[in-house]
Amino acid sequence: MARSRSPKLLGDFGEGLVSYALIRKGFEIAIVDHVGADLIAEKNGKRFAVSVKTRLFKPGSKESLSFVVEREHIEKLNHFAKQWDMVPLFALVLCLSDERTIHLLVIRSADLSKLHEAKHGFSFRFSKSARQKLLQQPFLDYSCWTGETIGKGDFAETACSPN
Repeated sequence: MARSRSPKLLGDFGEGLVSYALIRKGFEIAIVDHVGADLIAEKNGKRFAVSVKTRLFKPGSKESLSFVVEREHIEKLNHFAKQWDMVPLFALVLCLSDERTIHLLVIRSADLSKLHEAKHGFSFRFSKSARQKLLQQPFLDYSCWTGETIGKGDFAETACSPN
């Protein structure tokens, strides 16, 4: 039975995209493999522990465009940040295939409670009707990449043949 590495690869992509956005803002970045944090970002002596989550919504997806940050996850991030004297940040990468857009939302852990409360944490509501209100929140940092184009077909066999 073949198992896909897509979730791991998408997670790595999300961490890379967050790193790119932070580098563009002038941060130095370190990738960490630790419970609670994926990245450490530093700028002007201020250090941040960053947890990254990535979601891909495939073409025609009927899934709700919301994401719940579970309290247990927040506690792990906060513990890591406190242990190393950093400010905890949560980053959410949303890849919306139908819109050909990748959205990046970054928020301080302490501000997650300003989002909609869910059963096990706090919810980013990203439906088209809720999106504008969310993006206007002063505690949320937003970046996006639009106009994504992915080639229309698979690679032709003739182009891939070793002869």
